[in-house]
Amino acid sequence: MKLTINILRQEAINFCKYESTRTHEDLNGITDGKAIGTYIEYKFEEYLKNKYEVTIGSSAKGIDLPDPHINTDIKVTSVTKPQNSSPFKNIDEKIYGLKYNLLIFVYEKTDYNNTCYLDFKHCIFLESERTGDYNLTKALCELNTDNTNEIIEVLKNKNVPGDEETLKNLAKKIISNPPKQGYLTISNAFQWRLRYNNIFNLKNESEGIYDYKNYTEKENEDSQAPLFITDCICKYLKNDLKLTPHIIIDFTCKRGNFLRSSSKIFPETQLYGIDMDENEIDTIEKSITKMNLNDNNIFTLDNPDKNKSILIMGTSPQGINTKLLNKKNSDCSKRIIKKITNTFKNTNLTIALFCNKILSRNIFINLIKHEINYGFIKQLNIKPTNVKMSADACLLVIQFDGTKSTNKICEVSDISNPSKVLYKFGFIEDNFYSDIDNVPKINGKCPIEWKNGIKHDCAKIMELKRENEQFLNKNNQIVPIESTLTYPFLKGSHLNKPIITKTSRFIIVTQKKINQDTQYIKTQAPKTWNYLKNNQEHFDKRKSAIYKNTPNFSIFGVGDYSFRKYKVAISGFTKEPKFSLVYNDKPVMLNDGCYYLSFDNFYEAYITMLILNSQLVKNFLKNIAFLESKRPFSKKILKRIDIRKCLKILSLEDLKKIEKELNIDEIITPEKFLKYKNKYCKPL
Repeated sequence: MKLTINILRQEAINFCKYESTRTHEDLNGITDGKAIGTYIEYKFEEYLKNKYEVTIGSSAKGIDLPDPHINTDIKVTSVTKPQNSSPFKNIDEKIYGLKYNLLIFVYEKTDYNNTCYLDFKHCIFLESERTGDYNLTKALCELNTDNTNEIIEVLKNKNVPGDEETLKNLAKKIISNPPKQGYLTISNAFQWRLRYNNIFNLKNESEGIYDYKNYTEKENEDSQAPLFITDCICKYLKNDLKLTPHIIIDFTCKRGNFLRSSSKIFPETQLYGIDMDENEIDTIEKSITKMNLNDNNIFTLDNPDKNKSILIMGTSPQGINTKLLNKKNSDCSKRIIKKITNTFKNTNLTIALFCNKILSRNIFINLIKHEINYGFIKQLNIKPTNVKMSADACLLVIQFDGTKSTNKICEVSDISNPSKVLYKFGFIEDNFYSDIDNVPKINGKCPIEWKNGIKHDCAKIMELKRENEQFLNKNNQIVPIESTLTYPFLKGSHLNKPIITKTSRFIIVTQKKINQDTQYIKTQAPKTWNYLKNNQEHFDKRKSAIYKNTPNFSIFGVGDYSFRKYKVAISGFTKEPKFSLVYNDKPVMLNDGCYYLSFDNFYEAYITMLILNSQLVKNFLKNIAFLESKRPFSKKILKRIDIRKCLKILSLEDLKKIEKELNIDEIITPEKFLKYKNKYCKPL
């Protein structure tokens, strides 16, 4: 069969899909982009020669596919540096394009476990008339004029070389033969550089441009395990866990990487792929032997033969993309694990889930909480490579063999060295710890109650800044109100010092307790009332159900504790626990991303701040919090800090050292410390 342009475009896509699922040992350790490009070009040319009648070019012929009806040159470039050289002959080609089409392969290379993987991010076919310079042709197309002087002005602005006569002749040519929009970025250097970013940014196919990403965009955005990871996982399951499953089920097969790896490493095993999207099913290579594909979901699985060994693999619904960490996806993952365990209980079952560390721990906690029997559990961390993979990626392996583990602990290793235990997480009594072997003995109940900051969901109106003795809201409007209901205000990002006494930010506090009637504002602060009423629409748009059937301008996270002068606060979003003592002439308010303890006495607040900033407390918090989560330090976590137990470990000298570490004045005294201990060491 003779090769045509349409066949070439489709075969280039097929080639990219095929080579993205294969290993390339010859490229392992190779960093020379030219050598990699030559390798890919040769493979594609051989791919075409084995299927079609086609002439392959040479350096003498100038382009790779010189047949007149093909007339296409092949360019190969890394996605990290997407450019290539091309010998443009004259300025006409910068405007009207090359005399041939371009087929551009854009790859991402990963070396892993002594082999190489290529992931093709783009495969672009660019018709010759679209190979002009993007910025220059864009300016000429938008100009749309028959005035040579205006065209010459554009050419000069774009630094097109040439004297007045040359530019005048070029302008006349542009009028008689307007160029089409080009998509390359071309410099005026002797060896002009081709850069492809403008093509990458196109959302859909444009005239004359055909990009592999438009066929695979959905796949590439999905957080599926890349092939080099699924290979590594399958090798671990076979070589380290000594699994010989009769059946392997990939319950989120998508591109089918787990199935491809399984077919290589478990060649005798019956394979099943499940995906609710039948279009995804259609993309999987059907030549894999012993494979059945099903466009359904894990919840429809029938109870299998209990005498067979079963391995269920897959990527969690939330994958390894930390931006997807929300309750809905997490609950979905837990439901899937629960369904699998209920369906396959009392069978010889192994689950291997590619997920993030937060989900791995949540599943473990869920198993313990619901007393689900398992025989073995292990987390294997997977280090990111040059591909866009989260540092929190891991493999969670659970085996159900009819036995029940009495050990509420999960070992953690690196998948590159599974026998070496890095740390263990699990339960001591009913308390969870991230590192079971390094637990400071201060777990208990805090004698002071932790509180949330204020929640109002109307920042543009409620949050103010003070400039030149005037209040400005977030719309940068002057707010002519009384100071009666305005209070100093801090967000979590502002808690960057151990002691904070000044802020230019303020907040309107409309209530002193939840559900307080706000009509009093009308008489006590009439200007504030008018300001709030004039912005009623902003309050009406608040989406949270907590504001339903509440007084006008209601807020939450407010009570007597809010109006105490001294607070020791932490941002719930920080990854490194840091506590700040905050106070002002007027009580300082915090937003709902913060948690705090409130005091009427300075020294009580000050000593508490020192204790909480001790390494003892920091180590404890890091051990019981999920630092990978969006909000590691919640009220539930903080209230486990037992200050009474801290006082049995920390001495006066320890607190003085903390003062020095925080670079603050040494003001703690034996008398103040003893008075503090006498108050807070009493049993609750």
